[in-house]
Formats: sequence, C-alpha cells, structure tokens
Amino acid sequence: MSDIVTVSIAQGKLRGREATTKSGGTYYSFQGIPFAKPPVGPLRFKAPQPADSWDGTRDALVEGPTCAQLELLKKEFKGEEDCLYLNVYTPKLPGGPEDFLKAVMVWIHGGGFTMGDGNSWLYGPDYLVAEGVVLVTFNYRLGPLGFLSTGDAVVPGNNGLKDQVMALRWVQQNIAQFGGDPGNVTIFGGSSGAACVHYHMLSPMSEGLFHHAIAQSGSAINPWAFEENPRKKAFVLGEVLGCRTNDSNKLVEFLRTVSVQRLVESLDKLKAREVKYRGKCLFTPVSEHRNIDGEEIFLYERPIDLMTQGRFHKVPLIAGVTSHEGLLMLKEIQMNPQQLDIYNKNFELLIRRIIHTELSDRQLKEAARKVRQFYFGDRPLCQDTLLEYVDLNTDVQFVFPICMHIQRHLLHSTFPLYCYRFSFDGKLAYMKQLLGMTQYPGVCHADELGYLFRVGHMDPDLDPESPEAKTRSRLVKMWTNFAKTGCPTPKKDWLLNVIWKPTAQGERWYLNIDTELAMQCHFNRERITFWEDIFLSLEE
Repeated sequence: MSDIVTVSIAQGKLRGREATTKSGGTYYSFQGIPFAKPPVGPLRFKAPQPADSWDGTRDALVEGPTCAQLELLKKEFKGEEDCLYLNVYTPKLPGGPEDFLKAVMVWIHGGGFTMGDGNSWLYGPDYLVAEGVVLVTFNYRLGPLGFLSTGDAVVPGNNGLKDQVMALRWVQQNIAQFGGDPGNVTIFGGSSGAACVHYHMLSPMSEGLFHHAIAQSGSAINPWAFEENPRKKAFVLGEVLGCRTNDSNKLVEFLRTVSVQRLVESLDKLKAREVKYRGKCLFTPVSEHRNIDGEEIFLYERPIDLMTQGRFHKVPLIAGVTSHEGLLMLKEIQMNPQQLDIYNKNFELLIRRIIHTELSDRQLKEAARKVRQFYFGDRPLCQDTLLEYVDLNTDVQFVFPICMHIQRHLLHSTFPLYCYRFSFDGKLAYMKQLLGMTQYPGVCHADELGYLFRVGHMDPDLDPESPEAKTRSRLVKMWTNFAKTGCPTPKKDWLLNVIWKPTAQGERWYLNIDTELAMQCHFNRERITFWEDIFLSLEE
C-alpha cells in the first residue's frame, strides 16, 4: 500500500499511514503506540512501568482503547484497563540530517479526571498539523484506577499523572523519529487536562520534559482539582464494594480482585451514598506520602503552597477561561429542575458543594448569606436567575482560582504569561452542542475545543469569511505560534491584527477572543475582589 510509512523507535518499528487533512494537505498518522506496560493485574494502582519492545513491525494504524470510564450522558460503561497508548500526527517525516525538527504539542485531555480520551473523534489533528507542528495525544488512567490514594506508601496516588510523565518521557526519547523537536515541547490541555498541565509545572518528575505550557480553563488550584483527604474516599469506596477494613494492604488486595467495570460503576453508588460527594470529581490528584522506597514522588505538597513559595517550573505560559464557564453546571439543573428549589431552600448546600472547603456552621451560614446577596440580591434561585447561577459557578469553580494561580505565578516568574478570555459564541461550540444547551447565551466550559481540533460529529463546511472560520484560524495560529516561539503573536498581520501583551502585576492584560481580537484589562474585577474577601474571611 502506497500510503503506508514506517518509523523506527526505541521499542521497535512502527507502521503508520499517510493521511489527508480536511483542506487537502498531507500528514502522517501513527496511532495506538504503547508508552507503558498495560496497568492490569498486579500493576493495578501501581505507577506505570516502561513499555515492552517488540519484534518485527507493529501496526500503528488504529487508536488504542479508551480508559475504563462511564459515558458523560448515558452513564454506560466503556473502555478498558489496558489503555496506555498514544498517537503521533506529523506534517513531515524526517528525510535527512538537514531537515529541521518541528515544534511538538502534547495534548492532555480533560474530563474531570474520570472520563475522556485523547482520540481523534474529538481531537482531530487536521488544523494543528497544517500549521507545521507535531501533535501527540494519549490516554491515561482515570477515576480510581488513576487517582485512588490510600494516603500512605501502599497506594500513594497520582498514577494518572505519572502515566502522563511516562508519555512525556516517551516523547523525549522518540519524537525526533517523527520529525519533532524534543527540545521544543509544549504541553496543553483543557479543564482537568489544564489542571494536569499546571501539575506538571509543579512536579519534580516533569522537570525538563516541556518548554511551554497552555492551560485552558483549569489549574491545580481549582477547587475540583485536588483532594485533601484521599484516604477516606478510598476506604468508603471499599465499603461500597463490600470490603470494610482499616488496613490499606487489605483494601488494595480486595480492590485488585474487583472487575474493572464494577470498580468504575461503583462511583455512582459512592455519590448516592455520600451526599457531600455529589457534583464533585471523586478521585483527583493528591499530595503524596513521602516515605516510599524507590518510587518517584509526583507531588510533595499542596499546589497552593508550592505556588505561594514559587516552587514551580518557570516556562512561558498561556492561561485563560471561556466567558461563561458555569454553563456546564446548568446541565444538572436541566436534568433535575427540582434542584433549583432545593438550593433555594437550602443555599448552604449549594455553597458547600461549590466551595470544596471544610467550613464550620458559622462560616457556612455567613458565606451563604454574602454570596446569595452578591449574585441574587432579593431574588430567588429560579428559571429567571439562571444566568446569575452561571456567573456564580463561573467565578468560584474556574475564574477566581485561575486568577489566584496567575497572581502567584507573576510573583515568582519572569517568563511571559499570556491571559485570555474566549468570548466567541459561535457554531463550533463543542460543549453546548454536546449537552444540548445552545439556547443559552455565552461560551460554555470547553466550547473552544471546536476551534482547535477537528471534531468528528461537529465538522461543518465553513465559509472562509465566516466568523467561525476566522476564529478557528486565529486560535490555531496563536497556539502554534506559541508552541514554535513562545510568543502567540510575533507580528501583526491581516489575521492577527493585535499584539497579545503578557499580563503583569500592575496591568492584568488579557486577550478577549471574540468576533474580533482585543486587549482588555482586569477581567471581572469586582467579582474577583468579592471572592478574595470571602476566602480571607474564611481564614479568620
């Protein structure tokens, strides 16, 4: 077959294929490449192990299986435990020693640490490789398989993040064989994938594995991105599955006997049993136990403490949000309209769910009073105040913690930090279409993905002069410019007619990405100040 190509890497030879972008360009696709041993049997809940080599030529023509999870809407089980595979898409294979190696972009998918994958049904490579970068996508362990921790040396935790480190190490060792430059790697991700990007900036295991970072709508400081007490959740999970014990070794020995489907499906039972876990990411990154013989530790301390102390990898960074992140939380209201009435009668319940911080009864009551007055005034939570509910979730779940990340980053890094707000509410809005919520104004969490990737179920032919086509071209161009040079707008032209200024302590510049590009200052200042005051009062 004339479209088959081969590449030799450290593990052996790979057979890939020539592919065509939507615009008719050529690129080369290598899919389903193992970057670690299958984490099954005795390797369940263990840190990833290096992948085995193979004899002959291995087919890299089909993507690897999705990691075991429940589907977002149908809640049906899918995927496999053997899921540690990556994909490489390159515009050009190296033909000789004089060929220049290309910038590499490594995408870390989102999904609340419990769902999602890096496969091309959502993250089609067409637009990025057309701009001359090498794209790497991959799967990592999710839910309890990736993020369960017993809070001690038995299962210290963060295995999903350690999977990502293994993938990044694979890139360093092998990407030159695909025409990629291991000395110019950008990690980028959305939602929990953006939090993972931030975690790699904090982890000693990730040092030297990347050179630029892009965090889209997430950070390690977000309230849903870190677990203070993982041990308790691990043992409650054991109880739900039929094992009541206080011994970590006995718990893990039992959990290794549970089928992967039963293990994943138990998460809904866990939420049904424990009201406080509803609406939250159940298994997330943690600070690891220090006394582990011979095993690398991904994270020693809480993310907020590491940021405050300036203990993170200093690299150029893009960080931002969509205009109405909190539209994501409207799906719960859409599916359970009575939830509004529950929150209206018990506003403290809503505050406990969204703040993710242990509060005394007095603190909870006072915070609820202030938040209700600020966002709703004298009006009830009802269909007429849904947009205020969206603003509340936008601020506390996304914007405020990301601003805290930015504030601490600026205190300790001299590398440029580019901030943005994605405000273009167009036809390629990924999440609103997926959730069936296009009737609401504003840009939902993850909507910008439709402007970076070719999304299989949402790929209309666009008029080149349409706002959607221009926004996609701009976003792809800025992201790939940044990957190549560390600057998203090296010069003005007809497409990028604004120079994106880095933000600074005195002038919090951000790029508003709408029908047109515009530099603006101090995003949602009054609302950010309100939450600063709320959290200061909680510390008293």
